[in-house]
Amino acid sequence: METGRSLTLRTMKPLLRPFLLVLIIAETVVGQNPPLAGDPYASRGNPRSPDGKYVWAIKNSPSIEYILEQNSSGRVLVQVPAYYPRPDPGNLKYAKASGVFWNSTGTIVALDELNRRRAGQLYFFQIRDGQARQIKIGALVPIPPSVAEFRLVVDPGWQSETKIRLRQSVKQKDGAFTDNFFLADFSDPVRPKIEKTK
Repeated sequence: METGRSLTLRTMKPLLRPFLLVLIIAETVVGQNPPLAGDPYASRGNPRSPDGKYVWAIKNSPSIEYILEQNSSGRVLVQVPAYYPRPDPGNLKYAKASGVFWNSTGTIVALDELNRRRAGQLYFFQIRDGQARQIKIGALVPIPPSVAEFRLVVDPGWQSETKIRLRQSVKQKDGAFTDNFFLADFSDPVRPKIEKTK
């Protein structure tokens, strides 16, 4: 006759492997997606420039794009295709969750797509004389050799008129997740600088 303990072990043993698999999958999903607290699809920052001259909008036809336009005339300065450009409700929800971060003078703006599964892009633009010029900083950020994939995001935002704090969200080749922090310095927008920070 089997005891209660041996019956429990015999019953539990086949369930152990699927249970562990579910835990591993859950950790991966939670580690990659926006936080569960609050609305993960709420927009971040402010689409309107501090002086009110410019505003970011989302266009969803024929594909999803972010548009920077002059508020008074509607003149388009920049069109940026969304990471998920197909115009369906799920992709539009991602696009609306983007973050727009203006510096205090409205001369530099960061457009940060939703950091879902490290997807999306981070763009910087200098606004000068009614024109927008993209500033590329990706090549300035060091990439650790053990990285399988990574994403650069604004976290939490501008620290001064010319410096913005960024987080490099990293998935290592061994599956571990880490974060590295940087300050991007736009004192000279033609030659921005990156420095490691905490």
